[in-house]
Amino acid sequence: MTHEPAFVLRAGAQARQLLEQQGLTPDSLAALGAPAGGPKFLVIAALDRFLFGDWLPQRRSPLPAFGASVGAFRLVAAAHRDPVAAIDRLVAAYCAQHYRERPDAAEITRQVRGILDATLNHDDIEHVLAHPWLQLNLITARCLGLAASHQPAVQAIGFALAFVNNLCHRRRLSASFERCLFHNQQRPADILLPDSFRNHVIRLTPDNLATATLASGSIPLMMQTVRDIPAAPLGAHIDGGLIDYHMDLPLRESPSGLLFIPHYEQRVVPGWLDKGLRHRRTRHVERMLVLSPNPALVARLPGGKIPCRKDFSGYKGRDSERLQAWQAALSLGERIADEFRDMLARGDVMTRLQPL
Repeated sequence: MTHEPAFVLRAGAQARQLLEQQGLTPDSLAALGAPAGGPKFLVIAALDRFLFGDWLPQRRSPLPAFGASVGAFRLVAAAHRDPVAAIDRLVAAYCAQHYRERPDAAEITRQVRGILDATLNHDDIEHVLAHPWLQLNLITARCLGLAASHQPAVQAIGFALAFVNNLCHRRRLSASFERCLFHNQQRPADILLPDSFRNHVIRLTPDNLATATLASGSIPLMMQTVRDIPAAPLGAHIDGGLIDYHMDLPLRESPSGLLFIPHYEQRVVPGWLDKGLRHRRTRHVERMLVLSPNPALVARLPGGKIPCRKDFSGYKGRDSERLQAWQAALSLGERIADEFRDMLARGDVMTRLQPL
C-alpha cells in the first residue's frame, strides 16, 4: 500500500532555487508567516511545537515573524521560554471555549481574552519582548473613516464600504485600514517593500503586548473593538487578517532566503475579504515556501474539513462532538510534524517539492 504524505510542500521559483543551493535549514529562512484563521491553526499546532521548540532555535541570526489574529497568538506563544508549554496552553484554552446560544460581542471578547490570558505567562513577558532570535511582528488593522466609529451600526457601514472597495481593487482597501506592526526588537525588521497600505511600526512593551495581541484577533462586528493601544496611533484596531490574512508579504531582496508559511490550506489569500474572490491570487510567490496538510487526508476528517469558526454554531450544544472532530485534526497535525522532522533528517526536501 502506498504511503500517503501528511503534507504538501510547495515553493515559488526563486524559493526552489534557494532550496536546491542551500537545502532547508533554520538559516535558510528570511521570514516566517503565521496566517490568521481561527481554529484552523489546530491542524499545524504540533508542527509549531517542533518548529519553535526544536528546529528554529538552531538559527544563527534573528528571524522576522509576521502574524495576524490567531497567527499573532501563535507567535506570542512561540516567544516564551518554554514555547512548547505555551503552545499547549493556547491549544487547550482555544478548545475549551464554550458559548451560550447567542453570544454577544462582550462574551466572545471575554472568551478570546481568556485564551490570551491562559497562553501568556506574565513571568515571561520580558523574555517575549526581548527574545534572542524571534522578531515578532504582530499585525493589527487600524480603522479609518466610518469603520472607526464607536457606533456598531455605523462601523458596519464602514466595513461594507471596505468590502465594496476591495472588490474593485485590493489597494482601495487602504482607504479604510492602515497596517500596524507591533515588534519586540530594538529596531524593527525592515524587510518588507512598501505597498498601498500606510504602515505604523510600534514597539511592544509590557503595557501593550496583551492589548495588541487581542486587537490582532478582534473579529470585526463579532468582538468588541480594541481602541487606543498604548504607544500606537489612537483609534480603533481590529483583526490584522483584514489586511494580511495568509501573510502574502512583499520581501525586499535583502536579506535573501525563504518566506516560510506553515499553513492549514493550499491557497494563500492576501486579505480576509479576498476569501471569496477566487481571482484574487497570491502576489508574492517567488520566495514563498508553503507547507499545508494533504487535502486527501483533510477530506477524511470529520465533516471533510479542518476545524473552523463555524464549528461553534454547527456543534452548538455538542461541545464533546466538536472536541472529537478537533482532536482528529490535532492528530493529523502530529503526523505532519513527525513527517516534517523525518524529511529534514533525510534531507530529501526536493523530492517533496511542488510548484506554487
